[in-house]
Amino acid sequence: MSLIMCGRPWQRGRWIQGLVLVPFCFLFPQSLQYDLPRVPIGLQWEAMISAQNRDWHRLAGPFVRPVEMASRETGIPPMLLAAVVFVESRGQARAISSAGAIGPMQLMPTTAMRVLHVNPWQIQQNILGGAVFLQDLLKRFHGNLTLALDAYNAGPTRVASGEPLPPSAVAYAKTVEALLQWAKAGTQAAPLQSRATTQL
Repeated sequence: MSLIMCGRPWQRGRWIQGLVLVPFCFLFPQSLQYDLPRVPIGLQWEAMISAQNRDWHRLAGPFVRPVEMASRETGIPPMLLAAVVFVESRGQARAISSAGAIGPMQLMPTTAMRVLHVNPWQIQQNILGGAVFLQDLLKRFHGNLTLALDAYNAGPTRVASGEPLPPSAVAYAKTVEALLQWAKAGTQAAPLQSRATTQL
């Protein structure tokens, strides 16, 4: 005699009920089925950044999150923004140049407030303003990164006119581009140094 026949009637009933219901589990709408917790989008985005590209975090210093947010807002690669931040301020939130440019992205207060419409004394807005300005320069110079960086340092009017740039502007662009390549390569070499300052 089988185990099914030997069991009590209520046990046989539950066993048969299980056989009947199991196939229907696969017919339920997906919304009614138990779903495992999903990984938050932010964590997924973090996981997509390869280990080698995390070298740009070293360039961004304490401004990794603001740089990431500005990158998402403007589409400028975070590595590029981090390289600009490093050359501009070396991670100093209250950095002020001799020309009066302030903050991580060294924005001139007048340019920041009247043109970029950001508060240059607020870190997130400072970095976002710099990212927006760089985005506009890349559009103006048809994606030419060197010219955009020259313009970020020496001013777009001077670059557009074709007049010779000061050596500091040329060194500035080369330094930012070198740091960008360093971050992309994921090397362990020490970041380059530069004395270039921003004058928007």
